[in-house]
Formats: sequence, C-alpha cells, structure tokens
Amino acid sequence: MSPRCQVLPLQKLCCNTVATQLTQAVCDDEELDYETLQSYIRDSTYEVLQDLLNLVLASCCMDASIRFNCLQLLLREDVKRLETDVFPHNYYENILKTILEKGTGLTYLNLKGIWARENLSLLCDIVKGLKKLKTFVVPHIADDQLLNAIGTYGNLTCLDVSGECSFTSSNLVKFKSQSLKILSIGNFGKKDVCQDEQDSIETISKLVQNLPNLIALQTFSFTGNALSRVYEKNSNFRTKLEYIHDTLTTEDTCEAIVKTCPNLKSVYLDTPLKNTLKVLSTLKSLHTLKLSKPLYEELMGYLEKSGYQIQVLKLISVKENVVDLGEICKNAPNLQTLECFKMSLTSTKIDYYFMHLESVDLSYCNTSNFILRFLLMNSPKLRRLVIGDGIKFNDDDMFRLCSECELLELEEVWFASAKCLTLTSVELLMTHCPKLKVLGQITEWDINPNDVNFLKAVIASTNTQLILLSRERIY
Repeated sequence: MSPRCQVLPLQKLCCNTVATQLTQAVCDDEELDYETLQSYIRDSTYEVLQDLLNLVLASCCMDASIRFNCLQLLLREDVKRLETDVFPHNYYENILKTILEKGTGLTYLNLKGIWARENLSLLCDIVKGLKKLKTFVVPHIADDQLLNAIGTYGNLTCLDVSGECSFTSSNLVKFKSQSLKILSIGNFGKKDVCQDEQDSIETISKLVQNLPNLIALQTFSFTGNALSRVYEKNSNFRTKLEYIHDTLTTEDTCEAIVKTCPNLKSVYLDTPLKNTLKVLSTLKSLHTLKLSKPLYEELMGYLEKSGYQIQVLKLISVKENVVDLGEICKNAPNLQTLECFKMSLTSTKIDYYFMHLESVDLSYCNTSNFILRFLLMNSPKLRRLVIGDGIKFNDDDMFRLCSECELLELEEVWFASAKCLTLTSVELLMTHCPKLKVLGQITEWDINPNDVNFLKAVIASTNTQLILLSRERIY
C-alpha cells in the first residue's frame, strides 16, 4: 500500500500560520503598524525570517504590494538567502534599495524576476555593498558597468549573467576572478555572447583563462571550441572545469577538451562528429554523459570501454540505429539515471539487470510493452518511471507484472497516455507498491470522473500519501 501521510513538521506548520497572519496584517492598510509588527518578529532567528520571505515572495498570486511590504519587514542584515521572484516594473527600484539597505548579510541573491535594466547603478551599489555575497543571479540585464563592479568588488563563487545581456566583448575579456567557480553566460545553442560580438569563441577562450578556479561554464554551448582555441596556443594550459557543453565537436576539439579539462565529471555534446566519443575514455572522473544526435556505434563503443563509470546517461535523437537497452544495461552496470528522447528502443539481452537504476524518462520513443516490462522487471531499485508516449499496457499486463515483480522502491509512475489502464490498475499499484507517492497522468487513462472521485475519497479516508496527476489539475 502507498505510504501514509506524515504529520507536517512543526516548523512548516508554524511558518505557514505566521506567514498567513503576517500577510493579513500587512493587508490591513487602516491599522498597519510597522512598529508592532517589527516588535513581533524582532527576536526571530534569521532562519525563520528567511523561510517566511521565501514563502511569501514565491506566492505569485499574492498582490505585489503585500509581498513588497513583507520584504521590507522581514529582510534583516543577518538573512543569508533571498529570491525576489516576479514583481511589476514599478517595484524594481524600491526592491533594490531595500536590498541595498537591509540585505548586507546576504550570501545568495536571485533577481531573476527583476528586469532592472534601468537601475543598473543600484545593482552595482548592491555588488559593492553586499560584501558577503557568494551567489548572484541576474540574467538578461548585465552590462559593462555591472560586470566591472563584479570584477572589482565582488567575491562571488557563482554568477549567472546568461541571456541577452548588453556587455561588450572588449570588456568581457578583461573580466577576472580568483573566486568564481560557476559561471552561466550566453544562450543555449547560440554562439553570440555579447552584443558587439565578432568572434565569441575567442572571447570565451580568453575569459576561461582569466577564471583559474572555474569548475562549470553553463548555458554557453560551444565551450569545447573555445578550449580548442586556447590549446592551439598553449598545449600546457589546464583548467579545473568539471562540466562542459559543446556543439559539433570534432575529434581534435575533443582531444583539446580532455587535455585541458582532466577533471571533467559531466559532459554534454550536441551532435558530436565521427571518432569523437572514443576520446572521452581518457576521462576517469566522468560520471554524467548527455549526448544529442550521437552516432550509435560510437556510443556503444564508448560504453563498452568506459560505461562502468557512467551513472547518468541522457540521449537525444540517436542517429541511424535502434538503441539496445540490453547493451546499455550490460556495459553501464552502475547507471542510476537514464533519459531517452526521440529514438527507437529495443533490448536483445533480457537477462541483464540495471542493479542501480533509480530513474527512467522515455519521451517520443514509441515505447513498447516489451521495453516497459523489461525496465520494470530488470530494475530492482527503480524509484521513478516516466513514459512520455502512449502505451498499450492493459490491466492484465499490470496484474502479471505485479505478480512477478515486487516494485518495492517505486515512488513515481507517469504515463502520458494509457488508454487500456483502468481503475483496477490504479488500485493494484496503490496496494502493491509500498512507496508509491505519485501516479499520473490519469486523465489519459481509461478512468472516468466518477472513478477519480472514488479514488480521492479512498486516498483521503485512508490518509494515503498519493498524488494523482492530471493534465488539468492535481486531484
């Protein structure tokens, strides 16, 4: 049977209650007394204020004036983490002024919902004033002025200036930082990073050399090409990069990647060319591999040689061949996560088991009953199964599966369309899987609204911790 709902932690219950009372008090314009409210929360720890801020600011359905008043009230110099979320344009300046005045202890600041291009001087003042800031998320709005302030005054370890920013390449190549470890810059699939871009590869190659402790360059999709440019000029150059994303990777580029980044743990290659993947075998720390449009033979060749070290494998549109999950199972015995998108699947080796596989996500793979059964029967630790296709599994198939397989760890099952599964299969999964917490998408199963209401009643009356997902809503 699915697990029972646990009593919410006292901390969460109290946080919800206080947040409700607080927003109600802030709503009452006629009797609003900030001194009384301040005295009410004066002795609260920063963790409490932080939880209240996160809860209130994330409530997008709440009026912006209430959220802003709560920000003014709750932000204190010892609060360490703040995510502003989305606000109307006319609040930007006051929000930034509040952060500058009261957020001096912040170590994490996410301004993703604040499009403050007209207030860049205030952003620069924030960078200068928040001495403890380590993570700064400001996509789409950075310019030369902000970049200079970050380079001069900042002591960041994580910076997000991705998207359509307005800094220039001449200024970006001058950006230096000894502390920065994670940088998100540019747009997925686009070479251009700056507005005046002439050669973005050259710009990024110089930037990488100015960030000696960088471990991840995110969003930009041509990092390998940039590293190749550096390697051509200095074959002794080494980085601390642990993640890389590259597009149209050649064998020479891949050689440059593994030479300059010996510590890589995660690689994403979009359309790698011939003889590329075999080069990755020299990376002994690599455990996460994402490939878009790889050559099937090269993928299998790499897995045969180095698949034992891969824990996460994500495949998109494998060329030419049907992907054999049995071969992957054989050659990647330590695989924990498998994702496949837009390909055909089969398995010629049904006697091999995914002994460590916990999560499977298959979308647009025309998943057959055979593949579905193979994954469920041969993955004893499977916790999450997502099939983004229409499946032909029926109640009889589900009954046979449950009679032959315990499914002890299964927590989430999601079928995009299962027109042959009825209420019987839902009840069977609920009773057979002791950890099942999420089941969907039931509006695409053969279940009518009356059955749904019945299930809701059963779940509520038995205090069962089970969420039924649907396209329209969560029951």
